[in-house]
Parts: sequence; C-alpha cells; structure tokens
Amino acid sequence: MPKSLSAEQQERAAQLGAEALIIDAMGGYIVAPEPQPYQGRNYLDRVADSNVRVTNITIAAHADEFEAALDKMFHYFNLLQVAKDRVVHIKTVADIENAHRDKKVGIMFGFQSPTPIDIHINRWTIFRQLGLRTCSLAYNEPNVFAHGCHDPRNGGLSYYGLQAINEMNRLGIVVDLSHVGERSSLEAIEHSKKPCIFSHSNAKAVANTRRNITDEQARLVAEKGGVIGLSPHAFLSAKQTAAQPNLDDYLDHFDYLAKLVGVDHIGVGSDVFESYTKFSWETSTKLLYNSPWTYETVQNADYNRVEGIHLVIAGLVSRGFSDQEIAKFLGTNFLRVFKEVWRDDF
Repeated sequence: MPKSLSAEQQERAAQLGAEALIIDAMGGYIVAPEPQPYQGRNYLDRVADSNVRVTNITIAAHADEFEAALDKMFHYFNLLQVAKDRVVHIKTVADIENAHRDKKVGIMFGFQSPTPIDIHINRWTIFRQLGLRTCSLAYNEPNVFAHGCHDPRNGGLSYYGLQAINEMNRLGIVVDLSHVGERSSLEAIEHSKKPCIFSHSNAKAVANTRRNITDEQARLVAEKGGVIGLSPHAFLSAKQTAAQPNLDDYLDHFDYLAKLVGVDHIGVGSDVFESYTKFSWETSTKLLYNSPWTYETVQNADYNRVEGIHLVIAGLVSRGFSDQEIAKFLGTNFLRVFKEVWRDDF
C-alpha cells in the first residue's frame, strides 16, 4: 500500500477491495494459454482471491479468423464445464450480479478485432448467441470495418463498419473502440445509438502514444454515456517512450480524466496478460508494431499481476477519491453501460 495512507485509509482500501464489484474490461487469458503458477498458486485461484468478479476475455485479436475464434471459445466452454464451481459465463447483467454475490470469476467474451466476422453479417448473431458481449472495430491496422490507431491515414468507417454498429446495437453487443483510429472512433460514437466504450485506452494528453485517445474522443464517448477503461501498460501509461511506468503514472490518468469527463465515465481495463513470456512478446507484438518497449519494461512496475488491482484501490484512496467514486471506477460504471446495451430477451 502507498506509505502515505493512514490507518483509516488503509481500512477503506481493504473494505473496497473485499466488497466492491470489480470488472476488468480487458483481462488476461485464464486458459489457452494458461499463465504459469505464481508463488505456487494457479492463475484462476489468484483471480478469484483478488476479487475480480468479471474479466473480459479476448476471443479474437489482430487478424484472427472465424475458426480461430471458435477454437478459443471451445477452450473457455471447457473451462466453464470443468470449473463450474468457480467460474460462470457472463451473458447478462444478472450473471454479473450473481458472480459478485457467489464470489465466482465471471468470464465475458470479447473481440479486440472483428475479423472473425468479416463481411458476413449473419456471424454477428451467431457469435452473440455464443456469448460475445463486446467487440472492437479494429486492432491497430485497417480492415473492412474501420481504420486502426496505427494507420497514419486516419480513415473513417466503411459501409461494413456502419453495418457492424447497427448489428451490435440491435443484438446487444457493446461497441469497443480501443485500438481504433481517431476518426473511425469518433464516427462510431456518433453513429451508435448505444453508449460505446474504450475498454483499455488512456489519455493522450498524459501519455502521448498512438494507442491513447484525445480529449475530443474522451469527451464524446462520455457525452454519449460511455466509459473509458484505463490500463497500467507501458505503452498506455508511460510518459516517456520506452520507459517503464509505475503506479503513480497510471493513477495520473484517473486524475486527468476525472477532471475532463467526470467520475462516471472511467473504469479499469488492465490489459495485464500474465501468460506473456519474453519470447511471445518479442516475436509477436513488439515485432509486429516495432514497439520500443522490451519485455522487461512493457509491464507496469507495480501493477503487473492480477493482485495489483488492490494497489490501485489504495492509490485511488490516497489521491482523494471517495469510496463511491472508486466503486464506480472498479465496476459500476461499466455495469451501467452493460445494463443499457445488453439484451436478455432472446
């Protein structure tokens, strides 16, 4: 815990960590691949003990295709069967409430890229029925729907992108705009009849990287009722290129956005993947995107494992946020969006 916390503040932080609904809008893999045990304990047990009650599992990213997404779902359907005393599939708001009450780990399916759907409009319904509840329109690169945030052309939505938003609104899938280019994301927010989210994006005004969002993006998503999930990751939190950020760097994004858009529009999207190894980082993301961060610096120095959420809670207390505000950040802001977007009538 931060050394500056008083005994009363420490008690507040501990109570929030034990009782608040915690939704991680971008959680790490539990299986396929499974992270290595840490201090003799498996990852699922550590997620449960950390009190993270909902974790958004990436079913597709980059340019994953239809069969790859089904294969990933297969592994999680198996987990839901063999560990049904500890995990629950999150498809409705009631599922979230039950997971919180029963102290189970809620697994929510999300796409960081819509490439498994491609131009096949029927697949939106199929994946929705299989449990898809959030979907981004691009993963850094351009595709048939939108431009990604790494594309310097900064193009807008295509016809298929507009069609995708219509289908997500109709079916009750949250439009996620992390990794999406600035123009495409602004057009998506304007076009959507439902609130959108940035599941794991920080403030560009604090850390000027391609993956972060401008004040205009933050204001517009908030005006339409959406939420920005903040991540401790280096390429989102670090103020200097290639530098490893710490907890304070991460908390600075809460402070900035709370002033810019208000406490009702901030959440947590950790993007902490403990399954990453040095070789998997250096032969995939670092290589694909020419990242200046090494495996040793890409994770936050303080919040790099699932238990780090409790350091965040203590840090938010030390920054002067109230218990009600912190509870919003931890989960109830995202819960509000899910209540507005998701459907349980079919």
